Amino acid sequence: KDIVNIDSSLMAMQLMLTAKAHGYDTNPIGGFDKENIADIIGYDSDRYLPVLAIAIGKKAQDAHDSVRLPI
Repeated sequence: KDIVNIDSSLMAMQLMLTAKAHGYDTNPIGGFDKENIADIIGYDSDRYLPVLAIAIGKKAQDAHDSVRLPI
């Protein structure tokens, strides 16, 4: 199970980076109802294990300025 979480997280990272490169914004969501998501989406819960959800879209407005120091 640990390797599934690692591999799917790496895939999610690549998906999010690719989306950003194409002008889309993303937000990973880990806090969702993993028990009932199979019924909502309609996948086989015996075969698939939800790890996280990713919201993808275009931002409505610019984000606020960061207070982090530049690298």
